[in-house]
Formats: sequence, structure tokens, C-alpha cells
Amino acid sequence: METKFTRKLNDLDAALSNFHDALTLEPSLFPELVADNIKSGQIQKFEFTVELLWKTVQIFLFEVDGVDVITPKSVAKEFVEAGYCDYELYELLIRAINDRNQLSHIYRQEMAESIWRRLPEYVRLAEQITSVMRSKIKPARVAGEVDEG
Repeated sequence: METKFTRKLNDLDAALSNFHDALTLEPSLFPELVADNIKSGQIQKFEFTVELLWKTVQIFLFEVDGVDVITPKSVAKEFVEAGYCDYELYELLIRAINDRNQLSHIYRQEMAESIWRRLPEYVRLAEQITSVMRSKIKPARVAGEVDEG
């Protein structure tokens, strides 16, 4: 039976793959208008992925540790306090959350450009956190499954 966490993790995997693929486009190779649209799309994929990332971590913490937190930053704090990541990864997650919040509330070209330059780092962040969560979840056993080993 698929859990809420595994559904969310699968959604995160798809979003992360899409975000990663979007970053393979190099905007400087295109005319300015097209480059601007490519960057905007990459930033939008970042926003969506970070939103899905913290919500997936939230469900992970609840299903694995029984920790019930509701805000993105409290989710990040509990993730590090539970020993799932080091402080450096925690700080990067907080920065990603802050960047996502800034993009959602205030839009300035210079700020967006600054955040855009950090997108490859945020892909790696999401990949690391996803990997950690995946490694802590035991695969669900199917009824009647026989171990061959």
C-alpha cells in the first residue's frame, strides 16, 4: 500500500527531475527575450520543487518519527535535530526556503538573478535530502512476497 509519504516522494522525484532538466538549458545561448523566459521557467521550477521538498520532509518526519511540524523552517529545524542532515545542509535548506519566499512576495530583477545563480546548488540540496529520506524508509512489503536470498 502506498503511503502519503511515498506518493509525495514520487511527486518530488518527478519535480526534481524536471527542475534538473530545466537547468540543462543555458540561457546565454539564446536571444535576450528567450533567455529571460528560460530563467523565469527555471526559477518557477525551483519554487515548486522547494515547496514540494519541505512538504515531503514534513510528511517524512511525521511518518518516521511522529514529529508534527507545520512551517517550512520548523520542518528544516526538526530534520537537522533528528540527525538526518548536518548543519551545513540545514543552512542551505533555510536559504532555499528564504529565497523561495522572497520570490513569492517581492520580485526584483537583481534578486531573481542572484537566486537564479544558486539554482544548481538547490538541485543538489533537494537530491541529497531526497536520498536521505529514501535511505531511511524500508520498502513496503507486498503480501505473500518471498525473499530470495
